[in-house]
Order: sequence, then structure tokens, then C-alpha cells
Amino acid sequence: MPTQLSKLLMNDSFVRFLKGKACEEEEAHWTDWMQQSRQNALYVEKGRKLLNRGVQTLPKPDSGAEFLHLMKRIESKDQTKSFNRSRNRSRNMVWLTMAAAISLLLLTGYLARNSFLQNSAAEPVQVVSIEYKEFETETGQKTTVQYSDGSIITLNANSKIRLPQKMVESDTMQVWLEGEALFNITRKEASESRTFIVHTPDGRISVLGTRFSVNTTRNQSQVVLTEGSVKISALEEAEKPGLEYVMTPGEKALFSQSYDNIQVEQVNTEVYTSWAGSNLVLDKTPLSELITRIEFTYDVEVIVEDQTLLDKQLTGRFNNSDLTFWLSGLSKMLEVDIDQQEQTIYIKEKTDSGSTE
Repeated sequence: MPTQLSKLLMNDSFVRFLKGKACEEEEAHWTDWMQQSRQNALYVEKGRKLLNRGVQTLPKPDSGAEFLHLMKRIESKDQTKSFNRSRNRSRNMVWLTMAAAISLLLLTGYLARNSFLQNSAAEPVQVVSIEYKEFETETGQKTTVQYSDGSIITLNANSKIRLPQKMVESDTMQVWLEGEALFNITRKEASESRTFIVHTPDGRISVLGTRFSVNTTRNQSQVVLTEGSVKISALEEAEKPGLEYVMTPGEKALFSQSYDNIQVEQVNTEVYTSWAGSNLVLDKTPLSELITRIEFTYDVEVIVEDQTLLDKQLTGRFNNSDLTFWLSGLSKMLEVDIDQQEQTIYIKEKTDSGSTE
């Protein structure tokens, strides 16, 4: 067994993580550690295999056996002392003193070590206690979480996020997102820097303080950066190394476990962040992208009769987030009829209702 893995398996926190019994803080710590390199991921994989074979942890010292062995050593020294007594009483007195001192040192060391091991097993390493909370939104619903330092997270419809219930004095703050959210993270002073990490199914986004949106729909993760700087770290796979990219404001990045690279382009960030307010901005936005947002936000299906309309680019601003308002405006922009029947929306060619025979 590799030396490093042996050391890891002596760590009770790491073993609890392998067994799936770690607390939330330990789970976050070891998950983050595992994603830092392929080697770390291999240690986790090998450790779990060992546990599945019945190896729960590396063997710890048998305190009882050690004590008996120690006493035998001390008794052996006493017998040697008696054997030599008839030869030289003076030298024997020196031996008695040395033997007693050695025995006392051995016993003291044994008891101190045994006490340390027992205390270590009973009291695992203390970690900062962080209480997490989950928010989940429904169709057409948005929710906002604001922290004491001014950081604001807005969660879009049909999304779920797991985050700390309150701001804590920790070097790292982590959240887990499924869906879409807008992050406005307050930058701390350099002397009090804190890393903010957003975990998605495809990797993680690390920031110090910035404003950006994340969308994890369509089997990929999309990050749009408005201000500040973020680093994307795509999850590693066995056949390819992990990908990383540091974004600058005005960029949109797409990444997925199935992609060979991180796709980056310059965009109008307002198109991807305006949903957090009460309006929707379009800037040469293809109808197909707008339909995707409508379906995601309102949990509906949109059927377009004329497929050529999907590539039509739209520019404008909807100063209302109501679906009926959106559909009415879209009907005028495209000069089409839009009919909604429960959870299905039909976009079809406009009929001339004013014609007469």
C-alpha cells in the first residue's frame, strides 16, 4: 500500500468520507480535495476498494499486548540484575538505579502515548461548524438570499441550491447549484480574503468577489461574468486531464464533462442576467434561445410550426416577467399567432381574420 494512502487511511475524517458517513463540512473538504488532482481521486478510489474488501482502517496498536510486552522487558532486566548481584554489589546498585529509571521512562512514554491515541479516537479533529440550507424554486418563481457582508444570490425558477445558512469566518465558502442563479459576491479586504466556490455537475467556479450567473441546464454548465474574475475548473476524467480557464468580464463560458475544451465567447451580459430583475433583455438573440428560457422558467413546451423562425434574431426589452406579457410581445415581434393550451404553447403562421368572401 502506498505510503501516502496509508497516511490518509489513518485519518478518521478521510475514512468517514470513504464510508459515506462524513459530516457536511468533512464531505465538502474531501470532495474539494479529491477534485484538485487526478492523483487525489485515485487515492479515494483505492481507499474505497480497500474498505469494500473489509479493510476498515489501518491496524492500531494493541494496548494490552504492548503493556504485557513492556512488563516482560522490565522483568527480564530484574532477572539480569539478580544474576549479577553476587558478582559485584557496587555495580549492581548502579544497574538497579539505571533499570528503575529506564522502566519509569518506558512506562511514562507508554501511558502518554496510549492516552493520546485514546483521546484522538474519541475526539476527532474539530472543524468550523457550518449550517447548510437548501432552497428550491418552482415554475415562474425566484428567490433571493442576502448575507450580512452584502453578498446576494438570486435563484431562478425550477432551480435548487445548497448554501451556508449564514456568513461564516472561513477561508472557503461553498454552494452547490442545479439550475440557474445570479451571484453578486462582495469582495473582502486582501487581509481577509475568502474563496467562494460554486459546484455544478460539470465542475466548479472559484471567485474572490464578483458578479456572475451560472446555468446548469441542457447537460452543461454556463458561466457569464459581469465583473471581477472567476476560475473555471472542469471535472477530470480518466481519459483526459481537467480543464481550467480564468474568465474576464463580458465573457460567456460553456463546459461539460463531455466537452474536450471550455468554449468562450464575448457576449452582452445583460441578456444572461436581466432575468434576476423584472425585465428580460434580448440582443440579437435567436428565437431558439428565447424558447429555451421560456420552457425552463415556466415549465412549458413550445412548438413552432415554421422551423425557419428558430434562427430569427430578436432585439428588445420586456419590462415584465409575466408569461402572458412575453407571449403577447413575441407575437407582435414575429407577426405570428401564439396559442397557449395548458402547458403547451403553439407558435404558428398568422391567420388573416379580417378577410371576407
